[in-house]
Amino acid sequence: MGEAKRRRENTVPTVYHHTSTLRTNLIWMSGVIQVEGKSEGVFHPRLGQIQTDALSRRALNDFPAVAWFTTRIEVPNVLTRGISLFAVDNVTGERKDLQSTSDAANAIAMNRVALGFAISSIPVTPWVDHRGYSTDEGQELNASAREAGDNPDEWYVSESPVDVLNVSEFWYSPIVMKPRLKRFDPYVNDIRRMVQKCRDTPGAYIPPTWLTIEEATLVARQLGVSVAIP
Repeated sequence: MGEAKRRRENTVPTVYHHTSTLRTNLIWMSGVIQVEGKSEGVFHPRLGQIQTDALSRRALNDFPAVAWFTTRIEVPNVLTRGISLFAVDNVTGERKDLQSTSDAANAIAMNRVALGFAISSIPVTPWVDHRGYSTDEGQELNASAREAGDNPDEWYVSESPVDVLNVSEFWYSPIVMKPRLKRFDPYVNDIRRMVQKCRDTPGAYIPPTWLTIEEATLVARQLGVSVAIP
């Protein structure tokens, strides 16, 4: 018990940004956790381009766009319930609405990931202390989160993009359906290396994890950029 207590006391206060392997290569290339509404659509290997319907986003009238974090490592329910997703066929451009069940959202997202940051290392504010918390949009977000089984009082926000080089923890679920995140901090150094590589080499391409090296090299050649193999 003494050792367990010592570990708890020495734990660095940390917040997590939840994402998935569908988007991580875009994060490594941009080098930041972007504020809402600024992230690009992502390309799914079978479904084409995946986007979130604008109707499922807040209007951004009551407070500025923010990047969202939480103190809990479990995948937030709001990421799998009640979301509105659609695919854009990469050949025809046709839009196809996708199922919005938890299982469907997990399958589309592929493997869930959480990036941990020491609170002291990034410009975050507790959501309960942020001006947006008590606005109409904020209260609507809080209500929908509680309805999904989440606690918005555990959230943190940043009004500016967060530098990924400050990442201190990496969590990954090897299981797609009913994800359970496992900590794998050795990958933190790989993340920092990829982010720095992209900063040092403008236009460097980090392939998504579901591409083989040969496929990634071909894509990079077609895009006319250099490939940085993770």
